[in-house]
Amino acid sequence: MIERAIWSEAQEIAVYRPGQKVEVKSRSGIVDTVIAYDPDMVPPVVLANDPQPRYPEELTLISQPRTSFNWLLPWSKPNKVNNSAQKVISSH
Repeated sequence: MIERAIWSEAQEIAVYRPGQKVEVKSRSGIVDTVIAYDPDMVPPVVLANDPQPRYPEELTLISQPRTSFNWLLPWSKPNKVNNSAQKVISSH
């Protein structure tokens, strides 16, 4: 049971990370931003524009597009050096 509580807390820390957009269920339509999650604090979620900390049950997560790298794209090719530039460099 303790392991489950620790796992649940770890999941909440990952979900309610700084920058995560949320909606307070009691204030429908108002989007706020998580600035901190402190598991030692009750309630643990601190929002940017709300002076009252919140419990996760009071919040709805707003999905955000993930910024990721497209690893399938080929690496960029190095710039080709033209022959005249090579001649100037080699003549010095």
